[in-house]
Amino acid sequence: MKTLKAFVATFAVFLSLTGAAQAQVPIPEPTQDPSAPYRLFRTQNIYMFLLLDTRTGQISQVQWSTQTESRFASSLNPKPLVLDGKPGRFTLYPTQNIYTFLLLDQVTGNSWQVQWGKDRLIIPIE
Repeated sequence: MKTLKAFVATFAVFLSLTGAAQAQVPIPEPTQDPSAPYRLFRTQNIYMFLLLDTRTGQISQVQWSTQTESRFASSLNPKPLVLDGKPGRFTLYPTQNIYTFLLLDQVTGNSWQVQWGKDRLIIPIE
C-alpha cells in the first residue's frame, strides 16, 4: 500500500512539473532574412507586431485580430529616415519595456528610441 501511495505522489509531482515546464516554453521567433526589405518584429502584446521597412527605417504598428474591425496598421514615422537605403540597413531591438524598442541604422550607427502604443514616437538617441 505504501508503494502505491508513493508511486501516486511521485506521478502527481511529475505531472505538475511537466505541465509547468510546458507552460513556460516561449513561442519561437520565425526565421527572417535580415537583408529583406520588410521585417515583422514581435512585441509582448500578442496582437501587435511592428513592421519595419529595413531600407528607410519607417515603422508601422500592425494589429491582427479574429474580428475585422479590430485589425489595423498605423505608421509610427511616416517620413523615411534615409532615402537611399539598401535592404537590411535598419533593425529593431526590444527592450525590457513592453512599449519600447531601439531602432538602429546599421550603416551609420545612429539609433532611435521607438515608443509604440497610445504614445507613438521616435526619438533620436544622441
